[in-house]
Order: sequence, then C-alpha cells, then structure tokens
Amino acid sequence: MRPRSSTLFPVVLAAVLAGMTFWLERLVQGPEGQLQRRAPGVPDFVIERLKATTMNATGEAEYTLAAERMTHFPGTDVTEVEAPRLVQWSGDSPPVRVAADRGTVTGDGKALHLRGNVLITRDAAGKRGELRMTTSYLQVDPDAEVARTPEHVVITYDGSRLEGVGMEFNQGTRTLELRSQVSGEFTNVEARR
Repeated sequence: MRPRSSTLFPVVLAAVLAGMTFWLERLVQGPEGQLQRRAPGVPDFVIERLKATTMNATGEAEYTLAAERMTHFPGTDVTEVEAPRLVQWSGDSPPVRVAADRGTVTGDGKALHLRGNVLITRDAAGKRGELRMTTSYLQVDPDAEVARTPEHVVITYDGSRLEGVGMEFNQGTRTLELRSQVSGEFTNVEARR
C-alpha cells in the first residue's frame, strides 16, 4: 500500500486554526491592542457553529474548517475545538477529510492534538481506491510536517489493511512508521482490474 502522503495527513489544519485564533484575538483586543485581564480558565472568545473557508489565488476553496464550538483561553494561549471537521481540496485530487471528537491547538500553531474517533479519509478517484485512517489520538507538528500517535491505528486502502500501535508519519520524507503489534493484509489491486 503506497498512499499519496501529501494527502494522508493535512498538517495545515494546525496552521488554519492558529491563523484563525490570531485573527480573532486581534478582534477581541480592539484598537488599543490590550486584552482585559481575565481569571485563569476564562475564555476571551467562543464561536458556536464555526465554518471557515480558505480560498486559493484563483478563488477556489482550498480548505473548509467546521466545528461545533471553538474556545480560546488567553491564560494558556490554547484553542479548544469541539467536533472539528476539515476538508482539503487540491486540484483534481479527491478531497481529504479530517474529523475528530475534539481538538486543541497552541497559540503559536506548533502543536495540534486531535482526540476521540480521529478519522482521515481520501475519496476514491479513478484507479485509486479510498484511503482511510482511524485512531483515537493524533498529534500534528506542522513545522516538522509530522503526525504521530502512541495509540492503535488502522489504515485501509483499496481492500488492503495495515494496523499497529504507535505511528509516525513524516510528510517531508514521505515515510510512515508503525512502532509495534503491526499486522497487515494486502490485496493485489492490479490483479483485480
């Protein structure tokens, strides 16, 4: 199984969340640029039923981020997102979808943590089958272009299945490493066609 790594883990999710947090924080600060002092654990903004779209230079959608709720805590500079859903479009490639029960992103955008029913899918298109990855937790480091988890992971692609405990995916080197309890079942896709 050799999935296209550029669409397997769209690490841009952390950058999108961090950028939105920065923009919203500037709105909350107002013209003086000073945030009011808040008690620890008190958010400075909450957005319900969020939906944001990033467009490319030609005016086409690149990313859509939706969430039931987005909350920023200035004391820790952490943004919490409930039921995040990200869709990434890339030219003629099928869309990539990322979903989880909840997520957190640091204010500097250096770390994104997705928790609970993490699901990443890429639709089937042409001769390429559907790609699907599930886990209970995923940490994304957008600067290093690395996604990792210490948890159980299942990856399916066009009838093949690969699973293990502990995973690291490096988008820069296009390597996927499963750490332990690895098993797989591979289907010869070409033989079926």
